[in-house]
Amino acid sequence: MSQHPADGGPGLPLAERLTQACGGRLPADRLFHPWLDLRDEETVGLLLAGETDQDRRAVARYADVLARARRRRPGMSAAAVRDEAARDLLLTVWRCPEEHLETEAAARGLGRAANAVDAAKRFVLGFLEETQRMETTCARH
Repeated sequence: MSQHPADGGPGLPLAERLTQACGGRLPADRLFHPWLDLRDEETVGLLLAGETDQDRRAVARYADVLARARRRRPGMSAAAVRDEAARDLLLTVWRCPEEHLETEAAARGLGRAANAVDAAKRFVLGFLEETQRMETTCARH
């Protein structure tokens, strides 16, 4: 199954190696968890390739909300956000049932759901503020 067999012969392509290893039933993101260097512009570009300008603006707004909360309440941090709130945000944004959260996290390069939950905590306050603002606007109309 090696890409570089001991006999010096040609290695098998990745798709064939995956088929031999797991019958082709698992996507590559479930098998491989590469370390990502977010300082590398090419890596960041690949990770953000599917994100729209609207997505990027939302992330910036959410970061601003967290920064304001930190100024108002010294000691406030994303770590203080409950895991359940971050999990609910991910389920909403990724539009998936809870039983698919592990798979969705892996497919997005986050490895496991626990990593995704930790990463999402910094966005929860902004997401909730935006959601409440939208609900208030809709209720008025």
